[in-house]
Amino acid sequence: MSASPGSQGRPDPDVDLAPLPPGQRVATLDVLRGFALLGILLVNIELFRGPALYDLLAGAEPALSAGEEAVSFLIGWLAGGKFLSSFAILFGIGAAVIAARAQARGHAARGLLAKRYAWLLVFGLVHMLALFAGDILFVYGIAGLLLLPFAHARVRTLLWWAGGILAVYLVLVVGFTALGAALEGAAPQPADDPVTAAVEGFFAERAEQAVAAYTEGSLGDQLQARAWEALLVQSGQVLLAPWVLALFLLGFAVGKAGVLADLPAHRRLLRRTALVTLPLGLLANVPVGFAGALGGAAVGPDAEMGGLALVGASAGQILGAPVLAVGYLSALALLCQRPAVLAWLAPLRDAGRMALSGYVLQSVLAAGLFTGFGLGVGLYGQVDGVQALAVVAGIWAVLLLVSTLWQRRLGRGPLERLWRRLTYGRVR
Repeated sequence: MSASPGSQGRPDPDVDLAPLPPGQRVATLDVLRGFALLGILLVNIELFRGPALYDLLAGAEPALSAGEEAVSFLIGWLAGGKFLSSFAILFGIGAAVIAARAQARGHAARGLLAKRYAWLLVFGLVHMLALFAGDILFVYGIAGLLLLPFAHARVRTLLWWAGGILAVYLVLVVGFTALGAALEGAAPQPADDPVTAAVEGFFAERAEQAVAAYTEGSLGDQLQARAWEALLVQSGQVLLAPWVLALFLLGFAVGKAGVLADLPAHRRLLRRTALVTLPLGLLANVPVGFAGALGGAAVGPDAEMGGLALVGASAGQILGAPVLAVGYLSALALLCQRPAVLAWLAPLRDAGRMALSGYVLQSVLAAGLFTGFGLGVGLYGQVDGVQALAVVAGIWAVLLLVSTLWQRRLGRGPLERLWRRLTYGRVR
């Protein structure tokens, strides 16, 4: 009988570099991914349900009920930017695991990660144009490629770079925000300023076109409307790439330090981290709560907030959101060290094992519900902020059920399989 490749003492590179089987995965890491996956929908639903972003940029003042104002504050305070930060940190941890396995087998970690994040860029581009203009995969792909020079850096070096990038980014964003607020206060624009009127008129028109496309238009009309929206949203999100890179570096350092490899030995670290970052993060994010569910879009030159509130919201989004995200992840990881809690969180673990597929599935469900995919049955613009929470809960229920059934029968999610094939090639 002829020997199979790799049986002559040489490791098969495809098999060696393949992702870990589900049985060898860190269950806590999957729970954390599932938690971030569910939480990010609380923010994303704002772009799905109506033209609130266009209305805000058009200078319209939404008439919110007391319930809607409370929900908007809570989402901005507890969710806005926190789950995006959580996913970025977890992506960094995953990159560290992949790099370590590649280096242990004598393969180039940079080449593997480059392929992985280049394909993530493609996934993000398709996702933003076909389903959700606020896609974050595209920015994660950019940040992942920027991570490549740090593939062999030491933990201390990674932490210094992460802190340095965050500090510089914080100074720049807060500085420009404060400068803009000061200039606006010193020389306020007249009510009949033609430039302002033209800009607001443009966005008001885009809002009307979006409503028409998503409620009465064909699938082609909806794709065109989403392309416009993606151009608007992604032009702002791309500017987040340095910030996301800093969080990738933080996660990469955590993964490289081996914290996830032996969580029971790091319980004290997790407890101390949670006790510090949770209260600090909750306090730092109060100004973000006043910015509302749309967060960053509300902290702009035309935001109806005072100069000090603008600066506080900007600082909260850049630094406060990651701090609170670290608190969330640390507290949940600590809870997962109890077998009974980990067993109870099995649905989150299953969702986390197929987080990429779950992220896209959330978009399919939300886009189908609000736009009807050109069939004229969508709820776009008809669901308020409070009702949107019920929609989120329903999508969560479907996602958890699908993830549990899929994991029991088929293992990895469909997009995870495709991403693996594109990254590693033919895996046996």
